[in-house]
Amino acid sequence: MVIKISKLSGISESRGHHFYAKQLNEDSIVVDLGAHLGEFSTEVSDSFGCKCFAVEALPSLYEKITDNQLVKKFNYAIIDSEKQVTFCICDNPESNHLNNYSNSNAEIKQTISVDGITLYRLIKSEKINKISLLKIDIEGSEIALFKSTSDEILKNIDQISIEFHDFILDIKPDVEQIIKRLKSLGFICVRYSFYTNGDVLFLNLRNLNINFMELLYIRFLSRYLRGLSRAIKKIFISDFS
Repeated sequence: MVIKISKLSGISESRGHHFYAKQLNEDSIVVDLGAHLGEFSTEVSDSFGCKCFAVEALPSLYEKITDNQLVKKFNYAIIDSEKQVTFCICDNPESNHLNNYSNSNAEIKQTISVDGITLYRLIKSEKINKISLLKIDIEGSEIALFKSTSDEILKNIDQISIEFHDFILDIKPDVEQIIKRLKSLGFICVRYSFYTNGDVLFLNLRNLNINFMELLYIRFLSRYLRGLSRAIKKIFISDFS
């Protein structure tokens, strides 16, 4: 699948994550946390020639990720320490999570032990100098990730596309603190989900070269137009299904 780039804003979307694609190229580094089957990494690497580091905690999913010259996979749980952690496998595979982030909407079928790793250790071990795009979808563990990641590392990331799980977990105060912190480091925050923080894009304006018109469109128009498009699709599907 070739990812399309908006001509007006430079914004693209893959697997429910929005990101600024205009400056992604074969020199870019993408870190995909919560890679699932590696769909996001595969689509981004195929479209832009980026080097992707795909991190997935569940062994059965990790084994199915296709790694190649552009996609390197890791079987870790991203957390705030380097130790083994308990990972819960749920009836809904989209709700697998670490045991300290319970999801009342998902039934736990099994627990396993997986190796935990910090973002700092991943960056150091792979000698990553700069992250062009950090994609995060780790079922509530994003709070621990940010708490254990220094300002220096965050400032060296061009953009972060994240699914905060405040729609199923009681973490809204933590999410707001993270948003406040990233803004203080030079990021702007664009919410593509209307009622939760399930699809949020942070752009580091100190690192990215975004012109005024693109920035205006991204901040004030792209969110609403994409939201309207989603609503129309839902109505169309419900009316004709």
